[in-house]
Amino acid sequence: MGITIHYKFSREITPEKLMKQAEEISKKLGWKILERGWNKLIVHPHEDCEDITLHWHKTKVVKNREGWDLEKEKLKGTEGQIDDNDWFCGGFTKTHYAGVKVHIQVAEFLRFIAGRCQFAEVYDEADYYEEGYSEKKVKQLKEYWGEYDKMLGNLANNLKKVFGPGNVISGGDLK
Repeated sequence: MGITIHYKFSREITPEKLMKQAEEISKKLGWKILERGWNKLIVHPHEDCEDITLHWHKTKVVKNREGWDLEKEKLKGTEGQIDDNDWFCGGFTKTHYAGVKVHIQVAEFLRFIAGRCQFAEVYDEADYYEEGYSEKKVKQLKEYWGEYDKMLGNLANNLKKVFGPGNVISGGDLK
């Protein structure tokens, strides 16, 4: 559980130049580059944040894969908006435990990627991506984070009461 940003992007041209730009931005933000290829970039924004994976494939290749996978699942609902020869990637990253600052950085990084795509769909569970930066929004996010943390803490405490404290490990126990 925790606040997550979901994304899917499509572009008509190869992502090579975009991946170089995204890598430069990641380095400026101090993020770790975990993997880099001409059509792939995996970055680690913060030790308490999930990785951001931008792994681009031709849409028709994703559609032809056997079995379930995240990118294939993300293609659902894009009929008529994405051509078989377009380049596509999709994924999500949980930012909750890294805090508001990292969440904003991730959202703005994804906004940069989206601005260079013909199709972009980003869903931010904290609504920052949709509303953009303002001091009021940052204050709202901090309040939202606090309430969310209380809710998770209460859930963990209730689970510990039911199953015993030795049988439930919460995020607070790890710090």
